[in-house]
Amino acid sequence: MRFFFFILGVFGGTLYIIYHRKITEVINLRIGWAEQYLGPGGTYTAHLLFGFIAIILGFLIGFGWLPLPFI
Repeated sequence: MRFFFFILGVFGGTLYIIYHRKITEVINLRIGWAEQYLGPGGTYTAHLLFGFIAIILGFLIGFGWLPLPFI
């Protein structure tokens, strides 16, 4: 099960980082707090941060450094 979270986090996060602009354009949703605190283009920066967080969590769960109670 950890391997599934590793694949989902790392490869999904990488794809999310690569296509973050297209995803933002498709869903057409601006993130208010990101525009306020991250400056111009804050929504795109927030989506990059979400991708990096997904990659980091994928590695932590995949290698057992972040134990989950249901795994």
